[in-house]
Amino acid sequence: MSAKFKFEIVTMDALIYSQNDVESVVMPGIEGYLGVLAEHMPYITQISTGTVSLKKSAASEKNDIEWEVTGGFAKIIDNTVTLFADKIEQIKAK
Repeated sequence: MSAKFKFEIVTMDALIYSQNDVESVVMPGIEGYLGVLAEHMPYITQISTGTVSLKKSAASEKNDIEWEVTGGFAKIIDNTVTLFADKIEQIKAK
């Protein structure tokens, strides 16, 4: 069984997404794409334009979700990843 972590997406208007059973997230950092797994070291990075890909546990109905993001920053601390997005739109859920 893979370790899990909490993933949230926040905009200036609202909390867009929050789940506790995430296995991995890949997001566009300013120095390239950043992959995050459970127990990642604390980290803060600027987010550039690109695709955010999330993989949830196999037991979940929607295992893979993608968003198109335009800027922001991400904070990783205490097994929680929070993406503060300037603009974000979901493009895939299955």
